Amino acid sequence: MSGGVLVGVVSVMLAVSCTPALEDDASRADEPRVLAVRAEPAEARPGESVTLTALATDGTSVAWSLCLARKALAESGPIANECLVYPESSVALGGGPSVRAELPRDACRNFGPDPPLGTNGRPADPDGTGGYYQPGLAAGAAFSIRVRCGLAGATQAQVAEFESRYRINENPEIAHVLADGVLTTGALRARPGARLRLRVTWPASAAEPYVAFDPAARTVVDRRESLRVSWLATAGTFATSRTGVDEADPATQSENDFTVAGDATLYFVLRDSRGGVAFRALRVIVD
Repeated sequence: MSGGVLVGVVSVMLAVSCTPALEDDASRADEPRVLAVRAEPAEARPGESVTLTALATDGTSVAWSLCLARKALAESGPIANECLVYPESSVALGGGPSVRAELPRDACRNFGPDPPLGTNGRPADPDGTGGYYQPGLAAGAAFSIRVRCGLAGATQAQVAEFESRYRINENPEIAHVLADGVLTTGALRARPGARLRLRVTWPASAAEPYVAFDPAARTVVDRRESLRVSWLATAGTFATSRTGVDEADPATQSENDFTVAGDATLYFVLRDSRGGVAFRALRVIVD
């Protein structure tokens, strides 16, 4: 192998290994990076447009793109390797904290249940909620947009039932952030070393009901979204990086302990199990 080829291979491996998913090691936010991406609407059909908005730390320059290539089965990263190294495998969307994006018209063929063109490959498998996702990159961080595709492996009657009952996903919303039981309405003042009990709340409607096709039971089933919170800080320490409630839990809040180390910005990211996102930031000032 020539030196030039070796350098190229190593460069690809490094690019893949250093591409973060937006839920990796989520409590650190002390360097420029994108922490979350919210699509509005949260779910769209191929050919429809969405607005993408990034939650990013200070100093982050956000360049956006959609990946057109599907990951190989052997790939372990959050996005196809070729989208990281070959410009023709991506669609550039521009730069800035927010951009508009049109979902590719073949998204359900590339990343969904529609059979791929040609003889190679197989349809993509859905996630645990029955959903399919268009991948993208924001400042080098992988994100995904839920794509409304058809139902595979079902009878005509089941498809008709599913289509009549399915509810397009909507983003959740954060209602309040409380510190030691007190509603935060501006910057939070605290002493160095203080341990704060933080609470994120959301409306009961944030965990939406929906229907999915159960391939084992071969029937359309009723489901409810689970919710999880990612806790991030530019300084200080959270007791855990993620908390949340499962789909059987009607709770409308989640709590975490935070130890103050100095002036900081805290970020709270609420995600539902179908890919919806909400976020909020809180400034901590040390007295």
